[in-house]
Amino acid sequence: MHMLRTSLLSALLAILLSGSASADILATDTCDLCIMFGGTLKEDTYPEYDHIPEEMLPKNLTCAELADIFSSAFPDGSDKMCYDAVIEFHYECCEFETSTSQCEQAVHSSLLGDDSDYSVDVVPLPLNGKQFNVGVGMEYFALTSIDIVAGTAEIFMSIQMTWNDERLRWDPNEFGGCFNTLFRASLDLELTNIWVPPFDLLNRDASLDSRFGSVTALCFFQGLERFPFDKLRCQFFFFSTASNIPIKYNIPRNLTFLGTGEDASEDEIRKYQEYAVVPEKSSIELEEGNLIRATFVFKRATRYYNLKIVIPTIFFTILTFGTFLLDQRVGERLGFGVSVLLVIVAQAILTSDILPVTEERLWINVLTQGSQYFSILAVAESLLVAYLHYIKVEPAEGMEGSSSHKRNDEERESFLENKKEEAPREEEELDSTNDKESLSSRIKNFHWTAEKILVLDSWCLILFPSTYSIFLIVLFASNRNF
Repeated sequence: MHMLRTSLLSALLAILLSGSASADILATDTCDLCIMFGGTLKEDTYPEYDHIPEEMLPKNLTCAELADIFSSAFPDGSDKMCYDAVIEFHYECCEFETSTSQCEQAVHSSLLGDDSDYSVDVVPLPLNGKQFNVGVGMEYFALTSIDIVAGTAEIFMSIQMTWNDERLRWDPNEFGGCFNTLFRASLDLELTNIWVPPFDLLNRDASLDSRFGSVTALCFFQGLERFPFDKLRCQFFFFSTASNIPIKYNIPRNLTFLGTGEDASEDEIRKYQEYAVVPEKSSIELEEGNLIRATFVFKRATRYYNLKIVIPTIFFTILTFGTFLLDQRVGERLGFGVSVLLVIVAQAILTSDILPVTEERLWINVLTQGSQYFSILAVAESLLVAYLHYIKVEPAEGMEGSSSHKRNDEERESFLENKKEEAPREEEELDSTNDKESLSSRIKNFHWTAEKILVLDSWCLILFPSTYSIFLIVLFASNRNF
């Protein structure tokens, strides 16, 4: 039975599709190592198979000993397990009349040459077949980029597609023993040598065959509300671009990930990235309408944002509460509060550049905006204290100057008028005395206000930090509910 394997691979320079085809196995009663492909066994040769565990196959066996094991283990020569075992040792243990390259060249000329009637436009539907089965597998390599503002994700990945094409079958005995070969396969009809299932990305930013080494999708990111402690979910939807072809996709295995597990080597693990894939939460599923949904979940490197945004915002907000420790007569009190507030606003501007404009509530926005409000209230309290302080002093000083000026004028008029009547003068002196008492009362009132201001600052020094602490506790506790 012929099996055509094709791989849709996102490579570094272009998305390449490579196909491979296998030959018909010569029918034999038992699993013979070389006869089934028309070759002669090299009995005394020791093949290399160190990659096979010793509990599955003993080490240091000759080709003759391996042939005996296969014939005993697989009585039926047409068994697929026999085929898989034979092709593992085919080239080292079997001798053929022609070289492998000559054999494959002959196969290509026979199947796809000028005398062949093969057409890349014709779907290889089986006889009386109502649908064409295509197996799809995906392997994740690395995340190239995520643009939250644009809503796109770019992934370096491999897509393997497997299907049967009955037109690509041959008898290895007629061509020199080669049992498989490679064909150039592409979604572009101008580049492919064989028919390839029409396959593309539904929510694509660019078509599969036009991207260099990556697949870019438009994503409706889920989980961004918890930024910077979020785990973003992006879904890739793959589908058949030819609705008139009865293609039925099937998924033989789940997503596989390169360089992400415990067995990954240091060379395979990609470091210094903002995002890392979460394999246990990523999956591939077949939905109704023959739609394949590949879901990738990425977790963010939160340490950077904690050090650059979260911790500085909290620290500077608490620092604004230090204005309550400064006396109002210290001129830098108001300037200190405003300066710290400007730092917090700058932090918020930095955060806004990496987030999309949305009506949805984001955790980081609640933190920065809440911190701004606390800082604004602290500065507003300093303004209130300044008002209460100077509103009591300046009028009193002004009244003292006015009383003194009035008294001097009255004395000058009294001297020039040569001591007018005594009664009016006594009345004017009584008014001057009342002015002095008013000045003294206002000075006393000023000392009372300073004490009240100190009490107000003391209460704010307790109220603001405690309220802000409660705000932070509630915010961090509800992070998972965003």
